[in-house]
Amino acid sequence: MKPETLIRKQLDEAHAMESALVTNLQAHITLTTDTAYKAILERHLRETRDHVKAVTERRNELGGGGGNPIEFVTAIARDVIGQALVLTKGPIDVFRTASSAERMLKNARDEAATEALEIATYDALEATAKAAGDTKTAKLAADHRKQEERMLADLRSTISRLAGRTYEDRTGKRASTPAQQRPGAAKTRATTSA
Repeated sequence: MKPETLIRKQLDEAHAMESALVTNLQAHITLTTDTAYKAILERHLRETRDHVKAVTERRNELGGGGGNPIEFVTAIARDVIGQALVLTKGPIDVFRTASSAERMLKNARDEAATEALEIATYDALEATAKAAGDTKTAKLAADHRKQEERMLADLRSTISRLAGRTYEDRTGKRASTPAQQRPGAAKTRATTSA
């Protein structure tokens, strides 16, 4: 397989993932009542739309898959399947639980898993592009990965806060530890200051 074909295939995978995420983020924004969480989702929706556009432009610059109709159909199918999975999951998200706080917590956990997959996808794309000497694609992958890493960090903090809210909502008791403090954060600070 030619290096350009491999890069194009990985760009197709990134495009399918980012396109599906746009729909998913829109659904989660609609279901979110937490202002801070909604703000990071809205920011990431803008970034994700930019990612779709940038990946599309890079795919076009590299050519349409070498004219191979099977590769073209496969790329289209990847995008369609990704969208279909998100669209079928969206209605289920509404009925995951009666608790709004718990539903947001579950959505944030799903988003964190998606961010980890995106980070790995961009790691692979960057490494492949560097191996092929494609600095433009490597930079695109590195830039996108940095935004995904920031989103994952934001989600981890949000998950801790939403877990505290869910605890209080479901038990009727106040959480005994600060909800904003991510598990292990105090330990990390203690080790780094020593």
